[in-house]
Amino acid sequence: MLEEQNRFLLFELRRINEQLRYQLLGDQSLAEGDREQTRGSFDFQWKELNSGQSLPSDKAFMEGVQEQICKMTDLPASWFHGKKVLDAGCGSGRFTYGLLSLGAKVTASDQSSWGLERTRDLCKEFSDRLTTKQADLLEWDVKENFDLVFSFGVVHHTGNTYLAIRNVARKVGEKGKLFLMIYGFPERIEDFAELNAYEALRHELRNCSLEEKRKTLIERFGESLAHGWFDAVSPRINDLLTYDEIGEVLSILGFKSIKRTLTNRNHHVIAERS
Repeated sequence: MLEEQNRFLLFELRRINEQLRYQLLGDQSLAEGDREQTRGSFDFQWKELNSGQSLPSDKAFMEGVQEQICKMTDLPASWFHGKKVLDAGCGSGRFTYGLLSLGAKVTASDQSSWGLERTRDLCKEFSDRLTTKQADLLEWDVKENFDLVFSFGVVHHTGNTYLAIRNVARKVGEKGKLFLMIYGFPERIEDFAELNAYEALRHELRNCSLEEKRKTLIERFGESLAHGWFDAVSPRINDLLTYDEIGEVLSILGFKSIKRTLTNRNHHVIAERS
């Protein structure tokens, strides 16, 4: 356990030192480099790695996506019919499809034009209830009035997680609900080992092009799993939060009935607007 914890701390210290050096250099383009790389990585991902395990091409996953949404949000399937839902950071649209098939009216947003194109194609049978919007969560700070804002695995990739949470929360209407999946800070030895494996591979591939990363990961892990590994190691920004931290932020933003819906390292959290 101690060895894995020490490895994790060394990886984190290296990341912090690198960010500080960029800031001291005073070159804003370099300081913003990780955000640009992360945005570009996801756009490439939705264009070039749009098939595999737990993606729209995975028949078994898509057959169970409604049930998974209900478990993650702790809401019955009947709740979604006619509700106004925002999928904030929709990627290629797997959860957008699930929300639409549950009967919701969905706005799917993402910074990636390729992600939105994939989403529209996947959900074309529900086009009368689907709206798409290209948006950066750090800049999209307007208040809106959704019954549910659903954001799976997005805010921790923005470079300003608290601001992204605030901007997502501003889309939740009175008595509305907010669902977030956010990467969790490690606690168990398995968590430290998993994150260290990601960080080691991320560092190994750091100077590779996105295409070189794609090819390497397909060679090592196969077509079905390459997407998941690319998602884990290609983006440079991967913030980790504790559950208590998330709960405190949501309380400050005016939410109540904050609870975890699934038990694993990553936090699946549902909350209600006061």
